[in-house]
Amino acid sequence: MSKLTDLKSVYLIFGKEDLLLQDAVARLKESLSEVADLDFNLSKFDGEKVDVSEIVAACNMMPFMSERRLVIVSRTDKMPTSALGVLADYAKDPNPETALVLVATKIAKNTRLYKAVDKLGGAYEYKAPAKREYPAKVVDLFERRGKRVGRDAAEVLVRAVGYDLRRLSIEIEKVVAFAGDKTTLSRHDIEEVMSTTAPTSIFDFLNALGARSARESLRLLAALLADGESIFGINAMAVRHVRNLLSVRALLDRGGVGVSQMARELRMADWQAKTLVRQADRFSESELVDALRTAAEGETQMKTSRDARLVFERWVLSICND
Repeated sequence: MSKLTDLKSVYLIFGKEDLLLQDAVARLKESLSEVADLDFNLSKFDGEKVDVSEIVAACNMMPFMSERRLVIVSRTDKMPTSALGVLADYAKDPNPETALVLVATKIAKNTRLYKAVDKLGGAYEYKAPAKREYPAKVVDLFERRGKRVGRDAAEVLVRAVGYDLRRLSIEIEKVVAFAGDKTTLSRHDIEEVMSTTAPTSIFDFLNALGARSARESLRLLAALLADGESIFGINAMAVRHVRNLLSVRALLDRGGVGVSQMARELRMADWQAKTLVRQADRFSESELVDALRTAAEGETQMKTSRDARLVFERWVLSICND
C-alpha cells in the first residue's frame, strides 16, 4: 500500500512492526485529508476497550461538511471474536462515506473479518524486514529526515540497537537532533551520539573487551542488558570488534603500515584505527583467531541454550585477563 489513489471503505492493516503500521495509517490520513476535514471527521478507538457498537455507530455517522469520515481502531486483534464478527458483517455493506481502518498485530487470514475486508481490497500485511534489510531501512529513515548516512553507519546503529524499527527510529531522532544542520553523517557521528546518549554504550563495552578487562566488560554487559539491549545484538557487535582487531593485528605484524593507511585499508576513521591499534597490541594473532573460532561455537550454543547470557559471559572471560 505505497500509494492510495482508490480509497476503500474498510482497511485491515496488520503486522508485528508497529512503526510500519503507524506509517501506513499516516499515509491513509494524508490521503483522506484531501477529501475530509479530519478536525471534525476523525474518530479513534482502542479495540481492547471499546464496545463494537460504538465503532459501527461512528462509521454510520454522516461526514460534517466533508466527503468522507475516518474511523481508526487500534489493537483490533484484542477484540472478542463476537465483536470481530460484527465488524465482518459491517464490511459486507460498509458506509461508502466512511473509511474504517482496523489496525492489528496479528490476524488469521481464514477469519470472517479478514476475508470480508480482503474482498474489498483493503487487507494489507506489513512484514518486518529481513535482518539483512535493516541497514537499508535505517538509511531510508534518515533520508526521510533530510539526512544521508552510509551503509556502514547504518550497520553500526542496527548492531547497537537491534532489529526493532521503533527503537531504531527513536535513536535516529537522537542522532538527527545532535547533527543539527549537518546533512551527511558518518559512522563516527553515529557512534559519538550513541555513546553520548546511551546510559551505557555498547562502545564502552567493546573498549573494555579490547582492553581485556573481564571485570569492566562484565559490569558494562550487565548494564547494557539492564537497559534492554539484546544479548544477541551485543554478541554480534563483539564478534565484529574482534574481527577488526584481527585485521589490525595482521597489518601491525606486516609492518610499515601507518595508522592513516591502515584506516584507508579497513575503511574506517583514523581515530578508530588508533583505538584498535592500542587494543590489538594486547593480543597475538593466534589469540584473536581462537577468539573468533570460539565465538562461532558460542553463537551456536546461544541459540539453543536456556541461558544465552551465561554462554556469552564465558566467551568474554576466555579472551580477557585483568
